[in-house]
Parts: sequence; structure tokens; C-alpha cells
Amino acid sequence: MLKILNNQLIKFKSFFTSLNIINELKSIKPKFIFFSENKSYQKYSKPIIDVLCEEYPNEVYYFSIDEEDKINDKRVKSYFINYLLIKFFFNNVNTENMFLTLTDLDNHFIKKTKKVDKYIYYFHSPISTTKSYTPKAFDNYDTIMCNGNFQIEEIRSRETLKKLNKKELIPTGYLYLDFLKENIDIKKDNNHILIAPSWNYNLKNSINENFIKLIEILLDKKQKVIFRPHPEHYKRSKKILQYIKNKFLNENFEFDNNSENINSMEKAKCLITDNSGVAIEFIIILKRPVLYLDEFDKIHNTEFNNYSALKTIDYKIKKNFGYLFKEKEFNQIDLIINNSIEDFKNKVPMLDSFINENFANYGKTKDYFAKISKKIF
Repeated sequence: MLKILNNQLIKFKSFFTSLNIINELKSIKPKFIFFSENKSYQKYSKPIIDVLCEEYPNEVYYFSIDEEDKINDKRVKSYFINYLLIKFFFNNVNTENMFLTLTDLDNHFIKKTKKVDKYIYYFHSPISTTKSYTPKAFDNYDTIMCNGNFQIEEIRSRETLKKLNKKELIPTGYLYLDFLKENIDIKKDNNHILIAPSWNYNLKNSINENFIKLIEILLDKKQKVIFRPHPEHYKRSKKILQYIKNKFLNENFEFDNNSENINSMEKAKCLITDNSGVAIEFIIILKRPVLYLDEFDKIHNTEFNNYSALKTIDYKIKKNFGYLFKEKEFNQIDLIINNSIEDFKNKVPMLDSFINENFANYGKTKDYFAKISKKIF
């Protein structure tokens, strides 16, 4: 009983602390505010924050609904916001520049207000905008930091089609690629198979459950397996994730729920997914093969056919550098993996050209953003 009362007291205190913080924001107008859903998204905002702190120290505010999600930089004012106050926060926030990696701004309970001068979107995935996002995902942003010209072309195409006002599109490149490049150890022993399914709301439990069968077969073949769910699975697929945890209590099996994916990527000799954007990150940074379980497409955009002339970056990666297989081939999966590892070595020169053609400022995204930020802000 005492424990329950203590928990309620903590929640009560958390609520009013958050309320006071939001009310204080009404009287000031920070230059930059970042909002985060949880710690797993911090790695996408951190490179941007690092750049801004150099030019504008103590003018960056970071708010998260995850108590563990704090920016460890004295130049950043980092706060926890109680989940029950999200709507109140967005209705009352007062800032020059609001940075978000949430899609569908103004299409749900998170509404734009005149108290915010500019809403800025930054990507947490290297994929195209036309397929795996809802039709209006980016319509209401003022500025979008684009991964490359392919996203600029896609967004401009929609603006023309729907007669939308033109947004400020900045070809920053995908900053998280540079973060990975700087922090990942490509020389670490890699003898694991990383399985990282995408989330797909067209599937039961938002996940392809055939991955369970695949894990079982790989473990029977004495392979070392790391299973890493998508952050959305923790919201939509809790029962399946718990089932997987309980089922595979095996010394060769690792369930990765770390907010960072670097350790799992370093240890993997290959990646197996269906439609996850992590495939692009894995191929580009580690230059190791990705195998695609080719069963269900992931189309979250009901207007996808309007952009059929624009081949997605996801499709190009899969077609040129991926290895596709079906459930009926599960028993030959070890052979498919070995063949892909050997064959992929021949694709590396073509991959290097592909990266430079499609991802802006690769290896120099922070430098470019530092240069352009002076003009933007």
C-alpha cells in the first residue's frame, strides 16, 4: 500500500513539475526547442544540437516524455515533460524554432500555434517520403532538413500535385549517417546475424511473425542471432515481443532493447529485415549485406500510386544491393547468408558512387549544417 502511495506521489509531483516548466515557457521565447518521444530518438537530434550549441550556447531547450532522455551538455537546458501534458505543452510552447522528428504535424492532437515562428522537421530514417509515411506527413512543416535530392524531389512533387505552399527544403544530408560513421567500430568481430524487422500497420501486431520461425531455424543451425525490434513495436507489438523473449532463452540469442543500435550493428556479419530503413544505414556504413524477407510490402501512404514515377531510395537499395528470399527458403538460409557475404564484396565500388549521388554532404553533414545555419537562423 505504501509503495502504491509513493508511486502516486511521484507521478503527482512529476505532473506539477512539468506544468510549472511549461508555464515558465510562456514568459520567455527560447531560440531553439527540441521535442523527443524517447531516448531512442536522441541520436538523430544530437548532431543538430551539437552544431547549434557552438553558435548559440544556452539557447537550446530539449524536452522529452522519457525521463531517461537527457542531453548531457551544460549548454542545453534539458527537461522531462509528463506524458499527460503533451497537448498542453504544444499548445503553449513559445519559441523561434521548434525541431521535431514527429510526422503529421497539425493532422492530429499536436497542433501548430502562432507562438512558434518556424516548425522544422529532421529525419530519423534515410528512406523516401512517398511510401512508408502517411500522405500528409510533412505538409505542415515550414522547413525540412532533407537527406538528399531524392527527398527534395519527392516533397516538391507533392507540393505541385496538391497545390501546397513551398517549404524551405535544406539538403543537409542524413546527419545520423555521419554519427554512425564516427562512432561505429567496423573492425569489431562480426559473427552474429542481426534481425531487425520494420513495423507495418497493415500486418497483424504490426510485425511479420514469420521472423519467429526464421530465428528458430537459425538457432537450430547454431547461428548467433540478435533480434532488435523497431521502436514502434514497443507500442504496437508488446505481446509478440514478450513471446520472443520467453521463447528463445538461448546462449546464441540476444534480444536487443538498447536505445542505441551501434553495438548490434558492429557485431553483425549481415542484417535480415523486411522493409526497415536500418537496411540503408547498415549497407552504407558497414558495407555488409542485407537480406530481405520478401513477403509483405510496407505502404503507409494511401496515395503512393501518385508518385509511381519516382523510384524510392528504399527500392533502389534493395534492387541494387539487397538479397531477397522467401519463407520457403528458410532451410537454406545459412547458404543464402554465406553467398551474400561473398557476393557483396563485388558491389562495394558501385555502392560508394551510389552514396555520393544520393546522400547530400556524406561525411560532412555537420560542417554543412553549421555553415547553412548561420543563414537560416
